[in-house]
Amino acid sequence: MTDVGIRNDSKVELSMSDPSVQPTVPPNDIHALVVDDEPANRDFLVRLLQQAKLEVHGAGSGKRALEIMSELGDSIKLVMLDRQLPDGTGIEILESIRQKFPDVVIVMATMHDERAMIREAFEKGCNAFLVKPHGFMELYRMVAAAREDVGDFQCLDGLIFDHYGKRQWRGY
Repeated sequence: MTDVGIRNDSKVELSMSDPSVQPTVPPNDIHALVVDDEPANRDFLVRLLQQAKLEVHGAGSGKRALEIMSELGDSIKLVMLDRQLPDGTGIEILESIRQKFPDVVIVMATMHDERAMIREAFEKGCNAFLVKPHGFMELYRMVAAAREDVGDFQCLDGLIFDHYGKRQWRGY
C-alpha cells in the first residue's frame, strides 16, 4: 500500500490596508425620524424608510423625538409620528416640532381611523396621515420617488393613506 500525501508549498500574502484610508461612501444627507413606542412598528418603519435611501433615526417617546430633532435640526426632512406615545400625544409632539422646525414634513400614524382625529392632526400641522397597517407601501413608493427626484417630501401634503389607498384630505 502506498501512502499518498498532499504537500502545499504555496504562499499567500495578505497585505494590510492603511487604517487611515477609509472607503468613500457618499453621506446620506436626508434624515428621517420614526417616533413610535411600539418597537415592532418602529423597527418596521425604520427599515422601510431605509429602503428609500434615507438615514433613519428611531425614538420610542416624544421626549426622545424632541432630543433627536434638536440634535439633528434641519437635516431631518421627514417625521413619522405615532398618535399615542407614553409621554403624551402625537399631536402635542407635532406642535412642538412644528414650532421649531416649520419646514419638516410630518406624517401622523395611528391604528385609529376616526375623522375627528384626522381633522385634528391636519389642523395642528401634519402633512399626511397614515392609518396603520394600511398604506405603508404606497407611502414608501412616494417617499422613495421624492428622495430620488428632489429630496423634498412636500408631495405628501394633504394625503391620507388608509384602507382605501392614497387619497386627498378634504377637510371633513
